Amino acid sequence: MLRIYVFPKNYLLSLWVRYVESKLAQLGEQIYERNREEWEKTFPGKIIAIETESEQMAGIGENVDDAYREALKKYPGRQFYFRRVGEERAAGG
Repeated sequence: MLRIYVFPKNYLLSLWVRYVESKLAQLGEQIYERNREEWEKTFPGKIIAIETESEQMAGIGENVDDAYREALKKYPGRQFYFRRVGEERAAGG
């Protein structure tokens, strides 16, 4: 028997986006953990943008917007993981 499934518009796309975001967060946290000691001494309380392909801190700022602007200058067109240094993840990160 042939079964036909009908998904809401953009349903599969939303699943893919959640998967990619999850992977980005996992990679970002792994990179943060490897650099935690250095970054927490140097940038306590700041928001950082981590570029996961290069595994580098791409930007830093008082808020996500500042870190994002700096990161875009170094890595245009890339995706970033944002995190507050020394605390739990930043909002949206």
